[in-house]
Amino acid sequence: MELIQKGGLKNKIGLFFLFLSLISFSQNSPKQDFLLTAQGQTGYIISHHSSMMNLIKGHIFGVELNYVFHTDGSKPWQQIHGYPEIGISVLHMFLSNPEVLGKVEAVNPYLNFRLNKQRRKTSLNLRVGLGLAYITNPFNRITNHKNVVIGSHLNGFVNFRLNCTTPISTSWKLNYGVGLSHASNGSIKTPNLGLNMATINLGLAYIFGNKTITLKKDSIAPKKREWQTSVIGVVGMKEMEHPGGSKYFAFGLQGNFYRVLNYKNKIGGGIEFAYNEETKKIYTNDSIYNTTALDIIQSGVKISYAFTIDKLSLPIDFGVYIYKKQPTNGIFFHRIGLRYLITNHLIANVTLFTHFAKADYFEWGLGYQF
Repeated sequence: MELIQKGGLKNKIGLFFLFLSLISFSQNSPKQDFLLTAQGQTGYIISHHSSMMNLIKGHIFGVELNYVFHTDGSKPWQQIHGYPEIGISVLHMFLSNPEVLGKVEAVNPYLNFRLNKQRRKTSLNLRVGLGLAYITNPFNRITNHKNVVIGSHLNGFVNFRLNCTTPISTSWKLNYGVGLSHASNGSIKTPNLGLNMATINLGLAYIFGNKTITLKKDSIAPKKREWQTSVIGVVGMKEMEHPGGSKYFAFGLQGNFYRVLNYKNKIGGGIEFAYNEETKKIYTNDSIYNTTALDIIQSGVKISYAFTIDKLSLPIDFGVYIYKKQPTNGIFFHRIGLRYLITNHLIANVTLFTHFAKADYFEWGLGYQF
């Protein structure tokens, strides 16, 4: 409850960004023709840290309900991306050690991209989702001190799934596949090793409304290759490694450039600067002299890739520090997340800043695309 009270505004902003693209995609789409699916899941928690091994007691089990509708190509991006399905899922997951790890309740908007030809009876799909998860039993220094995985009730939730759909009648479909899910809070509240789950799923879908959808197939001109440049300012917050410690802000300024290859892909790079108050605290604890701004500022260069879906892009950055006096976290940094082009120039940014598999903090920001 403390986290929700302190971070209520931030959580609302995050939820707004997560659902913004779903609302945009839904416009002029055939919502009267939809699918409801129910799926069962089983799998295991991936032990990516030695301190987690004794917490994993067996397999995990889950139940998932989905509302799904198929795009019909009424917008160009739908045709470009092979008429993907748009869905939202509600997941209830029983973990292998509910007394310590709790349970997972997740709400997850997603896109389901078809990977094989439309004429195939069985569709092979890649599902990509980003939402929110509620962990019922996070770390508590008095009642649940053994949970070193998750330190907060509310967490970000990411899901990737390779799945197949096979019709078994005009109204019913069989769904099956394998998936990988991740839940963490970006170190807003520690501990935050993160929960990684590998699962297999099996379920049934029922079609409401029209059993078939007429797909529009317009002629779309190739995307003009061009350069895009932008500047984005971000702010984040994280807690020191010890649970219940002080929270510190981080500020960043990013300069990005991309070469647009086509409607889906762009590659590029950039330079960025950051000022992390937690770094200042660590540096002060380890030093015998007073620090200055030059001791705290970090700068780096990066190579970047972005997958684009209309006004939404999913950036991935691989960077190296070129100026960094404090040795914590090494010399490499990474980033993954969402950016949404609100207008022709204004960018909304929600990204996760990491050092390899270690999440550092969520970045919330605005930018300008030239």
